[in-house]
Amino acid sequence: MIKARYSWNVQVEGKVKDQDVYRHILKNRGISDPDRFFSMGEESLYDPFLLSGMERAVSRVIQAIASQEKILIYGDYDCDGISAISVLYRTLRSLGARVEYDLPDRFQDGYGLNLRAVGKIIASNVNLVITVDNGITCHDEVAALKKAGIDTIVTDHHEDNGVLPDAYQILHAKYSPEYPFKEIAGVMVAYKLASAIADDKLADLYDLVMIGTIADLMPLVNENQAMVNLGLKQLRKTKNLGLKKLLEFSHLELINETAIAFKIAPKINSSGRLGKALEAVRLLVSESEKEVNELIFQIEENHANRKDLTSEAVALCESLVDPDDDVLVVASPDLHEGVIGICAQKLAEKYQKSTLVITIDDAGIGKGSMRSFGHDNILEMLMQNQTLLNRFGGHAQAAGLQIIPENIPALRAGLNTLSYHPEVPVLNIDMELSLANLEMATVKKLQDLSFFTATFLFSHLEIVRKQLLNGKHTKLQVSDQGKLFDVLSFNNPDYFHRLNPGDMIDVVGGVSINTWKAKNSIQVIIKDLRCDHFQILDFRTLPGWEKEVVFQKGESVSVLNDAFLHSRDVWKKQSTVVLTPRTMVPPLWQLLTKEFLLRAYRYFALEKTSTTQEFAQAVDIEPSQAEIVLSIFLDLGFLEKNAFGFVFQKSNDKKELADSANYRSFAELSDRIEALYNLSVKDLIRYFPQLLEA
Repeated sequence: MIKARYSWNVQVEGKVKDQDVYRHILKNRGISDPDRFFSMGEESLYDPFLLSGMERAVSRVIQAIASQEKILIYGDYDCDGISAISVLYRTLRSLGARVEYDLPDRFQDGYGLNLRAVGKIIASNVNLVITVDNGITCHDEVAALKKAGIDTIVTDHHEDNGVLPDAYQILHAKYSPEYPFKEIAGVMVAYKLASAIADDKLADLYDLVMIGTIADLMPLVNENQAMVNLGLKQLRKTKNLGLKKLLEFSHLELINETAIAFKIAPKINSSGRLGKALEAVRLLVSESEKEVNELIFQIEENHANRKDLTSEAVALCESLVDPDDDVLVVASPDLHEGVIGICAQKLAEKYQKSTLVITIDDAGIGKGSMRSFGHDNILEMLMQNQTLLNRFGGHAQAAGLQIIPENIPALRAGLNTLSYHPEVPVLNIDMELSLANLEMATVKKLQDLSFFTATFLFSHLEIVRKQLLNGKHTKLQVSDQGKLFDVLSFNNPDYFHRLNPGDMIDVVGGVSINTWKAKNSIQVIIKDLRCDHFQILDFRTLPGWEKEVVFQKGESVSVLNDAFLHSRDVWKKQSTVVLTPRTMVPPLWQLLTKEFLLRAYRYFALEKTSTTQEFAQAVDIEPSQAEIVLSIFLDLGFLEKNAFGFVFQKSNDKKELADSANYRSFAELSDRIEALYNLSVKDLIRYFPQLLEA
């Protein structure tokens, strides 16, 4: 039995017919006019001067351009920040500005404008600093620049920490009462400034703004959806040499939101995770074919390296996890700082627990990334342990911190003493569908319109076949009304180990079209799964299975192996039975062979007396196994037991092994053990009651 990881909230009652799927998707997302929603364009973009302080910021930038003052754009190393730098830099460069760009070293500086960067800025005779996608919490840095006579314009979309920096001007939608939409990315704020300076819509930059918006997981409604519509059109005809190369090397079948979210944005982000974000900026602002051709290979290499580092880091984290903790804390100097956030997210999802992953740098400082699960507010959890931390920040779902390694055990203990939220998190499901009756055209429409968040419930699917791809991806072939479909769970071998052909499952997931050898088929990507019936999980040939499979708290699971059968313990009914490798070496059947028993008989005939330990050592078995043989010999009268051990008794009477009650009992037990390790799972389920008879 596999419990669902989430509480399923199906938003439409009953099983929805294929022809009604699109209508319910729109209704669930509050889209009353799809034609307008997917055609929103420039008319839906808000006037940049609705952002408070825009006029003053524009005047200062125009003055700097006219006076040829040195302008520095200071951004962030994620896709949003990289896109924001690119948008503003391309605009200012086109207007003849004397402009440069920079961003923090992820590993030395951490996030945002920092005092090391400030010293470098002051020394390089910069007159105006414009932050993009950061700066709203940089009080000391902005103050230091102001003291040095350098103006700072902050453009950001993050939360402040209670006090705003004393900047020349701050551009932020949430601090702009007249700006009607607050949920815009850092790149959108940078674009608003660029557009206002140029007094132009800057249509050729829509693609960059769109990429940053999608990458930063902004809600795709209102102005954001309008920018996505415009950006996708622009990307298909882009003049940006770097974006052209990214598209070429990504081999996209379709340019839509899904492609941006899962193909383009991750490549840009990967460079930032490896401390090479400037390479990504150069790619997006370059006007040189030669430079772009060189950079694209570096970007692709960064992406490949990031994926390799992630795989290695996740495996290392898995080996350090204590699954009994309510909050997982793992730390190692061998973790790459650029991927600890991904690791934390993956562990949180797998173990259903908030997770902190810490790497320890060469200077002996622990740098951690934390992700929440369910209703945990990890920022509050860290605040309750702040005396152990050098610094920390973030929000309820994601946070970062620095800590000295000596404090890590205390932090782990502190996090685990906080009230743990046992409520099962809710997974919203658009509707329940019949997989067998789902039409390819319906899936294609959802795919074309990038409803990649659409989530469906498919019930009563029978597993026909299972595969483990690349050692980490589960692929199940399922049957629904006689039709076969592929159901996949990426980076999750757990379902491969916990499911068998013949199991009936309910699956929650998204749908897509898979094309293989010019043949299209519908496939389901798993978000959650349950199996409500009794299961036998076959780990008989999987040493170290404990590290491969994670059971949730409260699951009714029992381990069954030769040792359990041999113990004659009373079986307690469970919903999931785990068959593990043999523990007895040699196996019981071998101890009961005439050859082995004859060898034991000859030993006693020669030695005359012996202890259990001496006998076990002589025939190379465990003392507990020696007791089996001794009990049979006692039954047959071959031995007598006294205070010193066992004494050989020579007998001229012919004895049959079956004359020993212990032999008969152990022989019957041996048969059941061999059945346990040789029958198929299907036969074992049928044979199970007899197998466990006392």
